[in-house]
Amino acid sequence: MEKLLVSFDDFKKSKKLVVENKPFHFEYDKEIIKSANLVFSFEANKYDDVVSVTGTVTGTMSFECSRCLKEFEQNIKIPFECSFTKEEYEYDIAEEMRESVLLNIPMKPLCKNDCKGLCPVCGNNRNEKDCFCEQKMKDEFVAEKWSKIKKLKI
Repeated sequence: MEKLLVSFDDFKKSKKLVVENKPFHFEYDKEIIKSANLVFSFEANKYDDVVSVTGTVTGTMSFECSRCLKEFEQNIKIPFECSFTKEEYEYDIAEEMRESVLLNIPMKPLCKNDCKGLCPVCGNNRNEKDCFCEQKMKDEFVAEKWSKIKKLKI
């Protein structure tokens, strides 16, 4: 991952530094994030011996749905903020942005909130085509259980 250093030298002419819509590339696990097309913007302000940075990472990220396994894109807008003192002199805000993005990844990404997932019997994507495997299994289960009860002689 490339570093993005902000230092006190950046504030020799002005107490404010503004960066807008720069591409943001970082290393990520391809099993979790399939692809990422991100940009960042931030504003850094110097107050005596402290620099305060606030910004956002925006763009699209692709995930695999945890129910139906279909790949989908999700728009993101993730805020981040950090600060550093004159003793630190410079700070890598790329790491702060990376952490903010990773902390905002959903634990179980879903292509849509009401995703029906895959049928556990035939493997069909139930969002695309209905199958009746689940109902058939219930009917067979009930029929099997009742057949034993019907054999009882009372």
